[in-house]
Amino acid sequence: MIKWFNLWFFYAVGYLIAIIVQEWANKKRGAPFDDPEFLFQGKKQIFILGMTWLLSGFVISLFVEVNYGVLFYIGLVFYLIGMIVGIITLYEFANNSGLVTQGIHQFSRNPIYVGWLIFYFGLTLMGFSFSIASILFMVYFIITFPYFHWTILLEEEFLSRKYGENYIEYLKNSPRYLKLRK
Repeated sequence: MIKWFNLWFFYAVGYLIAIIVQEWANKKRGAPFDDPEFLFQGKKQIFILGMTWLLSGFVISLFVEVNYGVLFYIGLVFYLIGMIVGIITLYEFANNSGLVTQGIHQFSRNPIYVGWLIFYFGLTLMGFSFSIASILFMVYFIITFPYFHWTILLEEEFLSRKYGENYIEYLKNSPRYLKLRK
């Protein structure tokens, strides 16, 4: 049953904050950090698939009841960490034009995806139960990994063409997902 504080509420709040910060970052940068050429390549397939994935998660989250026990609070920590990673990433995009390789990007070429995975892990914990909706959301979270990986591979190919040798060098010196030590 859909309720006011089901998982959809936290899902929507997270995306609303992300959209607001992204708009601020794009304004400050003077250009969108998401390359429109990338998003709309291949007859808009990447954009359409991304929107389908996003809306699917939202629809499933409508039916996931939040359990305010220990897992909720552990999940809330992950949820907030994921949002903070995303905000830091957008802040760095806002303060740089072109290829961003410093700051959080030294530890991950794709910190925004890492942040989203942490965010989704948090949501999964916040709504964890053995209900059908919760299990569907967990499956959605698991499917997010190959979906993000596929998108990242396409982005790397696109950015290699766009930035050439600078990006190729960056690929060699920073991990795709996460490096905890230098």
